[in-house]
Amino acid sequence: MSSSLAQSAIAKLKEAGLGDVLHVPGEQAYQAKEASLIPLSQKLGPWAIVQPRNTEEVSKAVKALVSTEGLQFAVRSGGHMWVDNSNNIKEGVTIDLTLMTKRTYDPKTKLVSLEPGSRWKDVYRELVDQGLLVVGGREAEVGVGGFLIGGGLSFFNSSKGWSCDTIVNFEVVLADGSIVQANKTTNPDLFLALKGGSANFGIVTRFDMESMESKNIWCGTAAYPKSATGQLVDAYVDFTNNLSHTPDDYVFLYAFRGAKEEDYAISLNFSNMNGVANPEPLRGLLEIPNPISKPEDFKVKTLYTKLTDYAVPSANYTNWEAITVQVDASVTNKAFAEFDILIEKLRKAIPDNDFIARIVVQPILKSWADISASKGGNVLGIENLPGDCLNILVGVEVPSLELREQVGRPAVKALLNTVKSFAKSINKDADWLYLNYCTDGQEPFATYGAENVKKLKAAAAKYDPNRVFQERVPGGFKISKAQ
Repeated sequence: MSSSLAQSAIAKLKEAGLGDVLHVPGEQAYQAKEASLIPLSQKLGPWAIVQPRNTEEVSKAVKALVSTEGLQFAVRSGGHMWVDNSNNIKEGVTIDLTLMTKRTYDPKTKLVSLEPGSRWKDVYRELVDQGLLVVGGREAEVGVGGFLIGGGLSFFNSSKGWSCDTIVNFEVVLADGSIVQANKTTNPDLFLALKGGSANFGIVTRFDMESMESKNIWCGTAAYPKSATGQLVDAYVDFTNNLSHTPDDYVFLYAFRGAKEEDYAISLNFSNMNGVANPEPLRGLLEIPNPISKPEDFKVKTLYTKLTDYAVPSANYTNWEAITVQVDASVTNKAFAEFDILIEKLRKAIPDNDFIARIVVQPILKSWADISASKGGNVLGIENLPGDCLNILVGVEVPSLELREQVGRPAVKALLNTVKSFAKSINKDADWLYLNYCTDGQEPFATYGAENVKKLKAAAAKYDPNRVFQERVPGGFKISKAQ
């Protein structure tokens, strides 16, 4: 630790008038912020945490930190990204945006403005009370900021496009501390780059998003024994192949093995975003016989209630990783077969059988690119996909960092590498990665397509010519590394 560098940064933050939102080790507020981090591996103990309350204070913090020669810093909104060092730093200062939770609605423009520090459960709770919704996240504790600049998988992708496609303006603090707007007429290259380009250009302090009328949704989960996997996969593939024609329906297929459990079920999580119970397009899935939990138990809920019912807490060391493949039953069956093998590997390697494992399969439709194009486009590059695809996400939670690195992470990578190799062998691979599900060692920008990489690099060079967000903010995925 460079005590002189730490002292210099802290002094400059105080000189900038941020002393009352500056926290250092030993203070109760500092300890509380570190304790609140969702991935345990992100509890790194920075030299200081500064918590701006508004855009102007973010600007002051950036100016102070950038002017401290040699200092590195991190930026955190919800702090949910699983990549190591993505939202905290060991030898440096963390800008924590969790005090920036303002949410407003303009009835004239019908835009909802969100600051980056909110979590989606809080956004939906407030908006639903006003009869409104936005195309946001699907998990209660995920933060607004990183989710949106990473693209944004939502329940509405098939009807509204990616979450980032519904943003009409970003307010951004650049590396020199200047505050700019980015939309289709002002800084349009930055506007495009922020729709999937992550934290490579500045700190977004406000998102102005299209709103829509809040509707109750019909939803529920049906669980089945593992013996039904083949039937479930066949029905799910058929559903996904027709999903572009029934955009209000959303289903993902998953398995969850809880800590110390001997076995696990295969489940379908259903939603109809218009509140239609038992919609016809879902009949093939709903009529699969012998569920452990029955579809008759499904309910009509608000989106806020659905999110809070499906929160994914974690008090462990976690590794998530995902790949994309074309819609295909044999590849999907292979993924679940390999998940079963992963479970057995972990049983043998982890004391007391103390681990959690998940696999989640969900759609990535090429037709979403058409929706994006109608709204000005984004940089995600799914227009280059060979067809409709499935995202296969695998996660393992273990009680120690050592077990994660020596057992959990290698097991997840081995599973996904095997599935990807199998998909390639039958020409069902898809060279694309969803940034928000990526982990260390993956390079999502390299899968966005050469033209999009070119646009992203140009925007980074223009708006951050001194490469602050490439070199002095080391966390996350860097466009400078994309080939």
